[in-house]
Amino acid sequence: MAIMEIRHARATDAPAVTTLLAELGYPDNNETDVRGRLERWARHPEGAAFVAESDGTVVGVIAVVAIPLLEREGAVGRIVALVVDETRRGTGVGRALITAAEEQALRWGCGAMEVSSSRRRTGAHAFYRARGYEDRCERSAKFFRDLTA
Repeated sequence: MAIMEIRHARATDAPAVTTLLAELGYPDNNETDVRGRLERWARHPEGAAFVAESDGTVVGVIAVVAIPLLEREGAVGRIVALVVDETRRGTGVGRALITAAEEQALRWGCGAMEVSSSRRRTGAHAFYRARGYEDRCERSAKFFRDLTA
């Protein structure tokens, strides 16, 4: 069985991360842009991107950020992106990446984690529920607006 390592993402992971983002439904990325984003994540004081690497191959990526709360003490960790190579789903890669993200969020002082997921990703929803995440859409809505310069 291959040994898997979870580590901080590096700019050199851009080719693999670009491929993973395409699997997630974002095919318009290019390696140069992804490399720049990975470099930005590496500098983020309360953000981190991790990859799962197996036998020298990146097979998953997760990005997590701490969002400080204003209404009370503390912060909430937010999973910004999570994708596992489609050939490796169901093998523990996603669980290991979630664990790394949650452990990092705890180090930042986060008291909870959140993640949003498209309604069409029913497999992902089952995965999150199995990790103890609950769908709270009936309690609150998520609104989004594009900003233009």
